[in-house]
Amino acid sequence: MTSHSKIEQAALQLFGEKGYDNTSTALIAREAGVSEALLFKYFLSKEKLFEYLIKQGFRRIVEANRGILAEQNPRTLIETVIDLPYKLVQAEPDFWKVQDKEFNRPLVQKYFLRFMSPIDNLLKQAFIKVGVAEPELATLQLLLLIQSLWRNLLYPHDANLPHLAQHLKQSYGLGELRP
Repeated sequence: MTSHSKIEQAALQLFGEKGYDNTSTALIAREAGVSEALLFKYFLSKEKLFEYLIKQGFRRIVEANRGILAEQNPRTLIETVIDLPYKLVQAEPDFWKVQDKEFNRPLVQKYFLRFMSPIDNLLKQAFIKVGVAEPELATLQLLLLIQSLWRNLLYPHDANLPHLAQHLKQSYGLGELRP
């Protein structure tokens, strides 16, 4: 693993655990096993490192989920969106912990909305196609549930969370509950 990667990994973990304001560059460097000077050589500042992590994280997420935007089957699209928080949190828990801790930062909100906004319109169209009476409200409801779900999946405290996706699919008339 390169020094650059070690710094990224340490920063993601620390920002997710302690938050941006409570994480020093000295601590990041120490956790990464590099000098603070090397951290500054790569990233110039803690703010630039944070920006880099957010941009790269969302770049990875967009690449891994491009298929959502091309999905033609409305039921499959809705099911995929319901499964999305499980997939995202499992793939990159440290990144999503940073999102949770730092969601009030404009940079984080900007990239989160950039990722979610195309999904909003696709969901509305999907709900129209499956005959939901109020597709705008169904879309808003599902997106709010999804946002709450990914945040709760980061800190497991309810044994029902892993099964909630099947319940949501049944609620939207997409499938049967499975044991």
